[in-house]
Amino acid sequence: MDVFYYNISWIAFNLYLALLPVLFAALFFAFRNKILKGIFFILWILYLPNSIYVITDTLHMLEQWDIVDMVGKLVLLIQYFILEFVGLAAFIFALYPFERLLRKSRRIKRHTTTLIVVINFLIGLGMVFGRVDRLNSWDVFTTPQAVVVSIIHVFTTVELLGLAILLGLFANLVYFLFRDLAKHYLK
Repeated sequence: MDVFYYNISWIAFNLYLALLPVLFAALFFAFRNKILKGIFFILWILYLPNSIYVITDTLHMLEQWDIVDMVGKLVLLIQYFILEFVGLAAFIFALYPFERLLRKSRRIKRHTTTLIVVINFLIGLGMVFGRVDRLNSWDVFTTPQAVVVSIIHVFTTVELLGLAILLGLFANLVYFLFRDLAKHYLK
């Protein structure tokens, strides 16, 4: 049972981080002030990888799988299903309003899909920073030198760059497969 209580604390924190980009997107659209919009946009782009990042946390489930009984396996599946579902939904609901905004712009409209694809590859990069170098979104402000070192590390390591591309492809796949859900709920 200890594993389940242990999971609750970090799962709750990761869900909090996954939901922040949805909040920042809502705040971006709620204000007219350009400075506030700029602040919430920066926070949105920095925290957006946290939403889909939760998919990498299934590694913990695989580690825990053999130390629990059958009932424990069911509880693990429920815990991780909730984590993954909320994280992926947060990713889609945080990104879609910006796609819609881009599609309304006369100058950018025709490049919207390309911009979304690029954003998703940046998200893949952010996921590698978090999973491999254990960086957090706020490290951009608190330890920028660690962020620079991590960027150099990823771009000079073929395996990490490949992982970032793979995670970017995954983010694109998830987003373009499920964004119609956001269209339905965010009219």
